[in-house]
Amino acid sequence: MKKKWHLAVFIIAILLAIISWVVAVWYWGKLPQTIPTHFGLSGQADNYSQKSIWYTFLIPSLQSIMLTFFVFLYKKPQYSDMPTTLLLMAMEEEKREHAFDLIRTMLLMVALFIGILFTYITYGMNASALNNDLGLSPWIMGGVLIAMLVWLVWWTVKVYKTTKNILSKK
Repeated sequence: MKKKWHLAVFIIAILLAIISWVVAVWYWGKLPQTIPTHFGLSGQADNYSQKSIWYTFLIPSLQSIMLTFFVFLYKKPQYSDMPTTLLLMAMEEEKREHAFDLIRTMLLMVALFIGILFTYITYGMNASALNNDLGLSPWIMGGVLIAMLVWLVWWTVKVYKTTKNILSKK
């Protein structure tokens, strides 16, 4: 890890994935035969399916796969498909690493936001199966998504400007 706080955020993202798995496993034996599998904009379940391993463990599985993908991209930021990554590979190592650190931070924070969102969805889906009055709060879902998108746009602009400055100083 390049920075200590990066390691801390990765540990939090890993803990969120573990929590999602624990929640799914804990609820598995308690779930009724029909479980909610989709929630409308109001946050209430609007589609149901038969209880299955697929529906119960899909979100934690996707969360784990995405986290693994983010770890790979953290280690190899040149594969992150940012528009300037190919240009960065031709630069001096010090300048390239500075730009890659910015990309790593962006990837790390997206992994954290996704971890928060997926852990909440895992809990909400399972808890809603036991209590139909529960659902996924549109305020929490929207808040996390908006926060992630705002941060992502802001950070992408920052990466672009910094990379542009690095490239112009060649």
